[in-house]
Amino acid sequence: MIRSGEYQVGTHLPSERELTAIFDVGRSSVREALFTLERKGFVKMTRGDRPKVTHPDPDTLIRGFSDVAQGVLTQPKGILHFDQVRQFFECSLAYFAAENATDDQIRNLEVALQENAATIGENARFRVTDLAFHRVLAELTDNPIILGVHEALADWVIQKRVLIGDALESNKASYKGHELVFNAIRDHDSAAAYRAMADHIARAANEYLFPNETRMQRVAEEQG
Repeated sequence: MIRSGEYQVGTHLPSERELTAIFDVGRSSVREALFTLERKGFVKMTRGDRPKVTHPDPDTLIRGFSDVAQGVLTQPKGILHFDQVRQFFECSLAYFAAENATDDQIRNLEVALQENAATIGENARFRVTDLAFHRVLAELTDNPIILGVHEALADWVIQKRVLIGDALESNKASYKGHELVFNAIRDHDSAAAYRAMADHIARAANEYLFPNETRMQRVAEEQG
């Protein structure tokens, strides 16, 4: 009924009592259905008011993806599979940016790169500017779904991973990877942008572990 437009975005659904009569079910069934609709982004529940019809947005996708991601990461080869997905996603973003980025978008990416360079010696701030550089790449697509997937994928992984080497040297190498990606995008060389990002993500995967993961476990996963 929501999808058909009978209940439009911004309007309220009937009360729980009315819904039990309309569908001839108990109140517990109605509440369960409403909670499901809220989880999928179709309604917003507010205490003391009838459910309000909303439109699913990327935030709904992010929440659902994050729940799935955390479960997958605990499974055998989960971390390896997650790294592979992130590499595919980030490399595709770099390829797309090299082919489609406007002059203004390239300038925005250059600003993000400069801010990344300025924080190399400050590990906490570097992580923030690292994320920002990759986020600008996702924003280049002007696609809210892609941006939502990026938030759930790249950001979640980067926040959870644990550095196992020297932070300063890692930051220098990471910045160098960003620089190579930027140069390829600026030159509109899509193949070089893809390769640069692939090298950058692969290097990062070798420098970080996740909680409760060991280097031996990572090697075993990579070797199948």
